[in-house]
Amino acid sequence: MKIVLLGGSGYVGKGIIKKLSSYDNIELVSMSRHGGTDADKEEWPNVSWLSVDLDKPETWQAEMATADWVIDLIGVLLAKNYNEYYKKTVKPVLNVIKFIKEHTTNTKFLFVSANYAPVGMGAYMKAKLVLEYELIKQLGQRAVFVYPGLIYHKKRPSVYVVATVLNNIKKIKPLEKLIEPLRPIAREKFAVEIKNIVLGENSYLMYRTKNKE
Repeated sequence: MKIVLLGGSGYVGKGIIKKLSSYDNIELVSMSRHGGTDADKEEWPNVSWLSVDLDKPETWQAEMATADWVIDLIGVLLAKNYNEYYKKTVKPVLNVIKFIKEHTTNTKFLFVSANYAPVGMGAYMKAKLVLEYELIKQLGQRAVFVYPGLIYHKKRPSVYVVATVLNNIKKIKPLEKLIEPLRPIAREKFAVEIKNIVLGENSYLMYRTKNKE
């Protein structure tokens, strides 16, 4: 099985790589603007760390053509407005979606979406919904959506602190419902759920829709 991770060199991507790299029958390809660091390549020598520009097809299409799974981890949490989200997270991925539709028959696309965002992040949610719409329209059943909450790890201290506070607040029953939509999830747990999906197993993240708790 060949898995291409868009944005695989980010801290969420590295968590997935750590989980999947132990499988001898899985080929991992990480695509990002800077490729991977020397430390990444030393820690995971069997991963192909590619520097790509999704607006330049010659840098990624050959690898994408033989992928069984493409996992979109390109994430910008905070941007000035929707136009910036579109430029950084929507437009590049639309190129990939179009290629998969036109040049592959079995490649599946796993999109890390969201069904909740705090007040003031409407543009973030709009970008997610635009890509969901395009994936459903162009890839149909080949598109898979997951809905995690805040993905945290100690390597991202600011997010880790927020998640720790939220998890502590969840223990206070009257406040539990206020925190539930944010659903902090450890990077390690998220990676396990992604592993389950690509290996054909069940994942509670995959079945979480906008109309369900």
